[in-house]
Amino acid sequence: MHEQEFNLRSFLGTVRRQAGLILAVLVVVVGASSVAILSLTPIYRATTLVLVDPSEKNLLNPTNGSSSAASDNARVESEVSIAQAETIVEEVLDRLKLAEDPAYQPQPGLRERIATLLRIAPPEEYTTEERRIHAVGALQNAITVERQGLTYLITISANANTPEKAARIANTMADVYIRAQLQSKINGVLSGRNILEDRVTETRAGLVKAERAFNDFIISSARTIAEQSGRTDIDQLRVELEDVVAQREQAGEELTVLETALASQDWAQVVQNLDNGTLRELERQRQQIQQQLSDIVDGSEQAEALRAELVGVIDGLSAQANAQLEQLRAEVAANRALETDLQLQLRSSILTSDLPPEVLATMYELQQNAEIARTQYQQMLVRLRDIEAQAYLQLADSRVVSEATPPTSASFPNTRFLIGLAAIVGTIAGLIVAFVREQLIGGVTSTEQLGGVSGFHAITSIPLQRRLGRSEDGKPIRSIAELVAKQPYSTLAEAVRRVMISVDQALRRIRGNEPSGEAAIILVTSANAGEGKTTAAVTLARTYAISGRKTLLIDADLRRPSVHRELGLTANDNLANYLASNASGDTFRDLVHADTLSSAEFLLGSNLIGSAAGQVVSGERFGKLLSSAAHQYDIVIVDTPPVGAIVDALYLSQHVDVIVNVVRFGTTSQREVRATIRELLEAKQDTTEIVAVLNAEPQSRAEARRRFGGYYAQA
Repeated sequence: MHEQEFNLRSFLGTVRRQAGLILAVLVVVVGASSVAILSLTPIYRATTLVLVDPSEKNLLNPTNGSSSAASDNARVESEVSIAQAETIVEEVLDRLKLAEDPAYQPQPGLRERIATLLRIAPPEEYTTEERRIHAVGALQNAITVERQGLTYLITISANANTPEKAARIANTMADVYIRAQLQSKINGVLSGRNILEDRVTETRAGLVKAERAFNDFIISSARTIAEQSGRTDIDQLRVELEDVVAQREQAGEELTVLETALASQDWAQVVQNLDNGTLRELERQRQQIQQQLSDIVDGSEQAEALRAELVGVIDGLSAQANAQLEQLRAEVAANRALETDLQLQLRSSILTSDLPPEVLATMYELQQNAEIARTQYQQMLVRLRDIEAQAYLQLADSRVVSEATPPTSASFPNTRFLIGLAAIVGTIAGLIVAFVREQLIGGVTSTEQLGGVSGFHAITSIPLQRRLGRSEDGKPIRSIAELVAKQPYSTLAEAVRRVMISVDQALRRIRGNEPSGEAAIILVTSANAGEGKTTAAVTLARTYAISGRKTLLIDADLRRPSVHRELGLTANDNLANYLASNASGDTFRDLVHADTLSSAEFLLGSNLIGSAAGQVVSGERFGKLLSSAAHQYDIVIVDTPPVGAIVDALYLSQHVDVIVNVVRFGTTSQREVRATIRELLEAKQDTTEIVAVLNAEPQSRAEARRRFGGYYAQA
């Protein structure tokens, strides 16, 4: 594209000339976009509003701890990331069973569909894991979690193909996120509880060890203390305590053996240890039934009856054994209580007696160790109970302040907006196509563009004349050709004089500044008919004549002669008869028509049918006519048929000095200009120059005033 000065007038001119193309592009873009938009699946968007409270919450200690704005801001930002974690999305997927929803299943692409339709490849199969992965990804893409500015509010938005599904996903996402947050806090507390439980167990073991060491020391020292102090009550308590401990240990061992035997249903061992008559009878019945079962056929009615009886006997054994065990457990518990009571009595009696300093020091040390261990154990036990209570009294840091409701309209596609956008894009695309067509493909719209297309420097233009006006005597001007003679100071006349100057400059480049004895022969042609070449030829001839040069215009368009119409005359056969005769070259002077508005002379043509015109123009007789005219005139102008339609101009271009190629503004395509120039360059002489003229260039009154000011009167 050639660089041109942009102005509003040229832009509007391009729009006017290419309005049809712009409208067509606009209709196509809007139509295609409308079809595409209406075929889209509507997407609905629902939003749940969640408030994040970063302050510490403890129901057992409701006093809130202090926090900084920076930490709160970081906490809220972290919650946004946590809320859209993949684990949260997967739980939502499972809870709503979206993995089975076709909207979240992998869909074949266009290539796969075509391949399946043409039976080139079978439909692609997906594993359950692949379907789940795709569903998770699709759900993640459908969910958006955002913070509202610098507030403590976050929005959880979900897109779905139905309003109800969008609201359900958004609310479920918020619920799962808050539950996960709460469970995370509970798990954190429970993890601390587990650690503390291990410490409590260790502390309890230390307490038991300290108490046992203290008791063992007292019991082991009781005999010595009783002998030294002479207190028989201490010795008696020691003996009783030893008996109770022995009984408790024996009962405990029996209880352990019985519990193991009962758990494994070793009834023989149970009966042997308990030595109960009822148990012995039940055990005898059990053995007898089992013996009978081994002697009969399995599956018979008698076998089924014996099995039912066996179940009853075993139930009886179990009931009797459990009753005996309960008694034994009660006995062990009573012995343990008695043992504890005797230990306390013995400890008190020993402590109130006179003891040696060494014994007192050892007893005090052991007693203090036991007290310290007891205090530590109590403190840890209280803390453990507090943590256990706190674990299930946790509150979530986030809460829903506004649940999502099914939207009433789709968020996508926004039909009005998209069609409006398509209209804008279509208009822009139409303008781009129009300007591309105008500048690269369509008609020529400026002298700069014409110069770029033709490659010539000799470029000028003739303005479009919308009103012809009146002559100095008040009579209306009938044609543009009259205007240059009757209004010699008009913008049109000035433009034609510029064409004349361009032609004269081309002649000087060919001939130099020295005067020549022969006239300059100028050929006027165009690419197509209707581009104004005949009008340009007549106005150029009159301009040359007005400038004082003897000028002849030959109408060589013998198929469609037009010069006579520009002059307001009728066609005649003078030129055709002359070319068909053997008259001498100078006799054509009797055939010319003298112009009434200037000193120019015109040799008019008439219609010749078919190839006769081409034979006449390309014949030797026409060349002699041009040679004779060159000796009798200063300027000879030849109006020829269009190059794109007839080859006559190509024949005549071999006999001329300058070719004026007329291009109509906005009508002659750039392709036609290039083709015309190419054919003329191939046909003309090497010295012949070409002047390109842009005809009928629109020009506003403001531009005319700017260019010409008050120098010339306007037509």
